[in-house]
Amino acid sequence: MKIHRSPLPANSLLARYPAMDYCDCFRGRLPGTQPVSPNELMAAFWTTMPAWLNVLFKIRDLLVRPFGLKTGTADNREQLKEALLKGKDYGLMSAVANSADESVISLDDKHLKAYFSIYIEERDVYITTLVQFHNKLGVAYFNLIRPFHKIVVKNIFRQVMREHGI
Repeated sequence: MKIHRSPLPANSLLARYPAMDYCDCFRGRLPGTQPVSPNELMAAFWTTMPAWLNVLFKIRDLLVRPFGLKTGTADNREQLKEALLKGKDYGLMSAVANSADESVISLDDKHLKAYFSIYIEERDVYITTLVQFHNKLGVAYFNLIRPFHKIVVKNIFRQVMREHGI
């Protein structure tokens, strides 16, 4: 499956959010005709963790812990999956908005706030990240992880589509 950079879809709930410091959006096309909800894709996205990414997150957690950034992924993937399927909060994640076409969560820290959206329009799936910095440490942190962010999002997006037959 090919993943392409894309502008933020005009009908996305995130299009109504105030200006952010960073935005990226990727688009892929759903294979087949099986219907899928944005909450299903969101749950699959956040509970699909390749081994190489686990290592990356452990390194990240060690590096940012001294600066007071929240660390760790969900301890219980089944509880996380259940919460995301229902559009509920879990751990660091807050369910911000849900519609038939879109699921939006936020991750808030004292240094930055990130919004993550999965929006479905016909058979196209858009995965969008918006980031708003709270201070200079948030800017420094995000600039450090930005190259990895793009690689991680695109790779997990592909893996979710492959592994979950979506």
